[in-house]
This record gives sequence, structure tokens and C-alpha cells, in this order.
Amino acid sequence: MTIPKQVLFIERVAKSKLGLDGLQKVVYSDRTRNGEKNIENKEYNFEKLGRKMLKAVDGNYIKNKYNIETGKKFGQKLHEERVKWLRNQLNQQ
Repeated sequence: MTIPKQVLFIERVAKSKLGLDGLQKVVYSDRTRNGEKNIENKEYNFEKLGRKMLKAVDGNYIKNKYNIETGKKFGQKLHEERVKWLRNQLNQQ
């Protein structure tokens, strides 16, 4: 999955009733069903990374950095900055 798609996925899941924590539990449950013993893995722990991203790059961050209010351009900048942030985090691992 590309980084922009990962960002969209995290944003959508975070807004859903299931949430990032709930989906993380589903992923771990599915992995144990397959007999895997070490289910906690950085590769599959998107919940922690997703929460960090959503907290680090939020609406206030965009307002302060670009001085723009809500609207289409605001949403585009928010997505762009989250993609940059996630790409940077994944490159550091």
C-alpha cells in the first residue's frame, strides 16, 4: 500500500466506530488464528503510528504553518503534510 493510501486508511479508520485500537485488535486476532505466536510487530502496529501522526499533524498545525482556514485547500495541505510525516517516520525505522 502506498504511503498516501496508508494515510487515507488511518484517517478513515480513526473516524470509524471501530477506531484504530479496535482494528489493531482485529489484526492481532487474525494473526493468532493463523498460529503466529509473536503478534506484536512494528510492521503490523499501525495504531501507535497512526495516533502519533494524527496528533502531530492536525488542523492547528496546518493553520499555524500555512495560515489557511478550513476548505478544500486546507484538506489537501493536511493530507500532504501527513504523507510527508508518515514517509519520514517510515524512513527512520
